[in-house]
Amino acid sequence: MQKTFRNTTILMVLIFLGTQWGFYSTYTSQFPTFENATPTIHVHGALLMTWLVLLVLQPALLYMGRPKLHRSIGKVSWVLGPAIIISLYLIGRHGYWRAMEFDVPMHDALTLIALDSRGLICFTIFWTMAMVYRKKSQYHMRYMIATGLLAIGPGIGRGILFSFDASLGMAMTISDLLVLLIAGILLFIDITGKKSNRASLTIFLIFIIYMSLWQIRDTVLWQSFAQHYANIFY
Repeated sequence: MQKTFRNTTILMVLIFLGTQWGFYSTYTSQFPTFENATPTIHVHGALLMTWLVLLVLQPALLYMGRPKLHRSIGKVSWVLGPAIIISLYLIGRHGYWRAMEFDVPMHDALTLIALDSRGLICFTIFWTMAMVYRKKSQYHMRYMIATGLLAIGPGIGRGILFSFDASLGMAMTISDLLVLLIAGILLFIDITGKKSNRASLTIFLIFIIYMSLWQIRDTVLWQSFAQHYANIFY
């Protein structure tokens, strides 16, 4: 298990660094004025950065043999998780109305709902399952890792978008493939290690749906669904 805790810590550190890379040009570099940021964006960013720090710290504590401290700090998840779920909803709503304010074509605004809604839904599922299985360490850890993988799209996806002048579609597709690859590796490890793969298989299948939502963003089916979603929830 020590090797697992070490590797999980390394993975979470890499995701954290990738997120900093992605948000540097659009957020961090604007310190201290943050001219393009609103209070909603600040709160959202603070919550997610705190969550990523938690994902780095928790396996590191287990690796260092500090399970009691791990459990004590883990109680923060009961407050931080719901706060992030609320912030994910608010940031999606905020983005939609900002698009309306700046006369973004409706098609494009509805396309972006694919990014916001899938993150909200998947984080809610993964956090809930992690809490349900908090006493089954293998399942708990897999679902917590999955919440961290959700940061790859917004973070590394942005890095690809702005550093390599890629299109949004290409940047998100590449980051989605990276997420699916990591989820697939976790599933492979569980299968070859003859461990229960219930959690890792569930995560892998959810990420296939997660990726598919972005790929169908321009279809009539998605555009119709997203319009109804916006009308009801935004």
